[in-house]
Amino acid sequence: MIKMPGGRAISDVTNLLGLVSGNAKATLVPESGGWPVVFSLNPTDVSLKKKNNTEGNRAVVTHSFQDALKGTSNIRLELSGAQVVGAGTTQMAVDQLISWATPVRISAATALELGSFTAAEDLANSVFAKAEALKAQATGGAAESATKNPFKEMASRPVFYRLPVLLFSWGIVGPMGRNAKVALENVKVKYKRFDEYGVPVWASFDLTLVEYTAPKPRTNPTSGGVPGRTRHVVCQGENVVQIANRVYGSPHAWRKVAEANALDDPLRVKPGRALALPPANETSEGQGR
Repeated sequence: MIKMPGGRAISDVTNLLGLVSGNAKATLVPESGGWPVVFSLNPTDVSLKKKNNTEGNRAVVTHSFQDALKGTSNIRLELSGAQVVGAGTTQMAVDQLISWATPVRISAATALELGSFTAAEDLANSVFAKAEALKAQATGGAAESATKNPFKEMASRPVFYRLPVLLFSWGIVGPMGRNAKVALENVKVKYKRFDEYGVPVWASFDLTLVEYTAPKPRTNPTSGGVPGRTRHVVCQGENVVQIANRVYGSPHAWRKVAEANALDDPLRVKPGRALALPPANETSEGQGR
């Protein structure tokens, strides 16, 4: 079985062929690899948008870096008039773009990696439920937990979806750079010509591409913590001071935990938040122990 090369390699080859022929083509290809959509005629109009939520006319975004990230949108690129020509390629391009604009199911672990609060909340609830079950067993309440319907609990768990991650290239740099990671937020198709059998041979596309922001490299995708560090998922009623006192033996270690996780208020951390815990030798309290 021949393995399909990755999306970056496919995008680079397609882009290079366009440059060699002297007619660079706008191209979309899945990051994971697959057949690309190469537009026969490049877009006639390109709009690039980025929006920030500000306070009135003072250009103030917010008072904390975390809220500032939430208050600024990703870049949106609107392409109008991109066209595909050919009896064998037009409908294939339509079908491919429609599929890329359709969310695909992902695991809860992937959703947690991408920063989904719902996934974090679900993880916290699961951890809390297991702790309560162990507590019930220790106090002789195992019979009550055994009456729960596991199938009903599985059905109530959230399901997560996301749009496929695509690579967008157009010439040497293009409007978003070469191999820019995007998601296809909107696609509009206008069929312009059909052959004598009703097969589409020419279509025009209006697309909205949204910049995809990957998880930060310093984050461990499987644990949500910084590589080399342990993590702790905050449970209901916990705060950073309590966690620091339990882990490091000193409530004063909360400062290092807060710094490692860029926390503004260590007493108000939402349940389900995965906190990176620095090694004891990185805290003054740990060094003195």
